[in-house]
Amino acid sequence: MKIKDKQKIFTEIVEKYRAVFGEKLVSIHIYGSAVTQDFNPKLSDINVAIILENLKLSNLVLAKGVIKRLRKRDVFTPLFLSKQYIESSLDTFPIEFLNIKSSHKTVYGQDFFENLKINSDYLRLQAERELKGKLLTLRLAFLESIGNLRVIRSLISSSFSSFIPVMKAIIFIKNQEIPERTVDVIKKASDILNIDFTVFLQAYDIKNRKVKMKGEQLVEFFERYVKVVDQVSEIVDKL
Repeated sequence: MKIKDKQKIFTEIVEKYRAVFGEKLVSIHIYGSAVTQDFNPKLSDINVAIILENLKLSNLVLAKGVIKRLRKRDVFTPLFLSKQYIESSLDTFPIEFLNIKSSHKTVYGQDFFENLKINSDYLRLQAERELKGKLLTLRLAFLESIGNLRVIRSLISSSFSSFIPVMKAIIFIKNQEIPERTVDVIKKASDILNIDFTVFLQAYDIKNRKVKMKGEQLVEFFERYVKVVDQVSEIVDKL
């Protein structure tokens, strides 16, 4: 579905979840491409983080109908959080919280993410885990799908999305400002690590359907893509 008016959808998100949760609702935040210049009305989804007073399953079940209706409007199932959960998970999921902090818009309630304190040591550890884990996944998935170009394209697109938050973490660790646009994040991380990130720029184009590769060209690109991820993994291990 093509998103024609994202501001209208933001308003709808607030109205529907306020009606569902009432006083249990603390705040609603839109994050990711929907609040940046990267937003593509033909391809982008809308990511939502909702902070509740508590995360009882009985509370979450109340949102079942709204989640289903908004999914038809390209709104992902929200990330349901509580303040206590966030504060106790900053050592476990610092990359995820940094990713929200770096590109979000609070559409209801207090902006809880703006002043969130992220620890660089925790970021480095998770960045290393993410990179090494993704390397294993990419290699295994490639072997299991040799000859299936559709699967290889999907691997590139899905893994690319997970690498951008890692790049943001690297930029943050080096005490530099995180750019808003994905392309600028890639370029800045490339400068910091002194690695040619051309493959990531190309992966961005593949994900956004700006370029198409076929046959051996796609396989050769995938090999270069994995090689660069491996290089980044080795550098992050030593940060």
